[in-house]
Amino acid sequence: MDRPSPLPRRRFLQLTGTALGLTATSACASSGPSRTTTPPTTTARTSAAGATSDRTYSPERFDPWIELDRAAWTHNVREASRLAGGRPILAVVKNNAYGLGDRAVGPLLADMSQVGGIATVRVEEALALREEGVTKSIVVMAEGSEDEIEEMARHNVLPSVWLDDAPERLRSVSRRLGRPVPVQLFIDTGMNREGMPHTRARRWIEELVQSEYVDVNGTYTMFTHDLDFDREQLARFEELLGWARGRNLPLGTLHASPTYELFHLPEAHYDMVRPGNALFGNPPDGEEATDKATLRPVFRLNTRVVRVEHLEPGDSAGFNRTFMPERASWVALLPIGRTDGYPSEANGTCEVLINGRLYPVAGGVNSAHAILDIGEEKTVEVGDVATLIGPDHPAVLPHTVAERTGLGFLRIIQGINPRLPRRVV
Repeated sequence: MDRPSPLPRRRFLQLTGTALGLTATSACASSGPSRTTTPPTTTARTSAAGATSDRTYSPERFDPWIELDRAAWTHNVREASRLAGGRPILAVVKNNAYGLGDRAVGPLLADMSQVGGIATVRVEEALALREEGVTKSIVVMAEGSEDEIEEMARHNVLPSVWLDDAPERLRSVSRRLGRPVPVQLFIDTGMNREGMPHTRARRWIEELVQSEYVDVNGTYTMFTHDLDFDREQLARFEELLGWARGRNLPLGTLHASPTYELFHLPEAHYDMVRPGNALFGNPPDGEEATDKATLRPVFRLNTRVVRVEHLEPGDSAGFNRTFMPERASWVALLPIGRTDGYPSEANGTCEVLINGRLYPVAGGVNSAHAILDIGEEKTVEVGDVATLIGPDHPAVLPHTVAERTGLGFLRIIQGINPRLPRRVV
């Protein structure tokens, strides 16, 4: 298969220069927790409203859709930036933006001046963001094959490396490209999931930094979110950084703090912070975190009423006659179900907001339908917009739905069907 030609060096440097310290030339190994980086002066694109996922949205549609609240995202980014003392944000948009849609969320976040770059965990996610017009730096926080690393390099995407044979693989890719390969070094300080173990990283780091085939763009670690052990991990990371400084081995931009450590471990903020959950309106548990920052819900899960019918006592609605009113009652049908991301556990526990009023989910949530108990009066019409999850009432907040269904915030948003159109509002 033919591969795209390498970018001209001038264009390559122009694109990677928007990384806000994610380039090795603008960072130094002596960076420490007190260092800040100049905020960006460029934006990724003029507007995120034209994201690919908007193209199937129609204001007349009945089928479900997702609305992304630009003002809420902006607020959460500002709160994260404030907690980080103004350091730039490496915004984590992994796993299809935690389910909300990376093609819409990525450009939306990249437009913001506080965001210095985007982090993903899949090559496909990174390339999708490039297709959507994101020009800021993108870091893939995963190892890749030689072919994947080459593809990332050709699209100005920064791969992470941690395997022992990284120097050999990068040398091979560099020879294909005819230039050094910019990479980020992932150091395992005790989580034992990903990364080069800190106990045997020194010779490996030295070989990579000194290689003519490699441009070490940045170095990072990941914490366990156990605060006491986080501090031990930080000490291990600092010891390794001190060793590198003593040998004049530049490690590029340093970052270590996802959302939990953004809130609770300021000494680990380094050159950039790396939140994901906080940007999506999901703070760490506990009142202490709530006191430090107020985060807003960032999305709505909407659909429209497609049927309104009157039931008499003895009638029923749903499989197995789930809803059997004791009084004459109206029911409304919504064309949304568990395959769209609205869980079956919402039946009997959750409510839906229509025209400012709440209606209980009473007739079951099936693969593609949910039935609401409207009550004795017909207060809902076909075509009315129904919000099942969103910021407009405490009863439909994402965390409320997560609590009532017993599923948790991330399981709620990660279960949203990627086929649903995303619309930035």
